[in-house]
Amino acid sequence: MIGTGDALLLVDLQQYYLDPESDFYRYSEHYHRGAMRYIHQRWLSTVQPNVQQLQAAFRAAGAPLIYLRLCGSDPERSDLHPFFQESFRDGQERGYADVYPLADQPAAAVAFEIAPTAGEAVFAKTSFSGFHSGGLVDYLRETPAIQRLVVGGLATSQCVETTARDASDYGYRLVMIEDAMADYSETAHMASRFASQAVCGGDVRSTREYLHEPERFSLSSKK
Repeated sequence: MIGTGDALLLVDLQQYYLDPESDFYRYSEHYHRGAMRYIHQRWLSTVQPNVQQLQAAFRAAGAPLIYLRLCGSDPERSDLHPFFQESFRDGQERGYADVYPLADQPAAAVAFEIAPTAGEAVFAKTSFSGFHSGGLVDYLRETPAIQRLVVGGLATSQCVETTARDASDYGYRLVMIEDAMADYSETAHMASRFASQAVCGGDVRSTREYLHEPERFSLSSKK
């Protein structure tokens, strides 16, 4: 159930990640056949409805919702993590002009099915972790009531897990909502799920478990 001090953190659930016509989707599918189709199917069948349930519950409780977006602000994407820069350049050479869209492009927006409402925090990041770029760290410092982050997003083993590990090092408790996230394969998703359970706070739950079942651990104050 939503506890005092909980905030919902949704990582990189963006249009370009989920649109089969986007350059990112087509480029990724070119290199990893079936991976994006898997993500898209899991988004439609599992992640989207669960994220919407979480959003509705957090809004009803008056608890914070936070969204991260992976996108650049420089036309050459020189502000992105080197891995993303390389993918952007390789994509251009192969005919995919905007593998990672700019922050002000519609493709970089949070997926319209789960669009933020007025007053909800949205931060653009250029790194795997939301704690290394964008305004998340400052926002959390200015919102000391937040003690625990309830996390979903894409991709489980990459930006989601990296952000969660950094959040743990910053002293935040974590709940990883396993059916509100997806990876490029079920194997990668499950491996990250178990890694998060061991390292990132020890609480991996389904949406139903989080919203409707008693806490497994008592919520202590953030260090």
